[in-house]
Amino acid sequence: MKRAVCVAAGMMLALSAQAEQIVPSRYEFDKPEILAHQLVWGIVHGVRLLGMACHRRGDQAAALAYADWLDDQWPRILAAERDLSRHYFGREQAPLEAIDQALKLKPALDQPDEELGDACATLPAALTPPRYDLEIFYQENSRP
Repeated sequence: MKRAVCVAAGMMLALSAQAEQIVPSRYEFDKPEILAHQLVWGIVHGVRLLGMACHRRGDQAAALAYADWLDDQWPRILAAERDLSRHYFGREQAPLEAIDQALKLKPALDQPDEELGDACATLPAALTPPRYDLEIFYQENSRP
């Protein structure tokens, strides 16, 4: 079980780390609040891609865990959406996909849905630790 949790967590971290590798020059290192929201968005994006893939696979436990996580994290997700919309587009709200594109995040996972069984099986456990509490993550990463 621990191995499977590590697989899911590793996939999500790899997705958010990919964003840094893809567009390091676009990250706002001199603006800690924006940078923290860019990193938050990378996590949200990775979890969203995996959660949606699990839903398509029919993994109800993973889909429910993803929906519950979204409900819990929504205030910080909305704050990130607002700040990144302002930063990239000069307005209060932009489509999620537009923010994804501004950060050059991949639109889909590299693995086909049918290969995500282990990751989907462990997604509920992976989302429960404070590690994926976006408010805590933002507070720890928004300080200069």
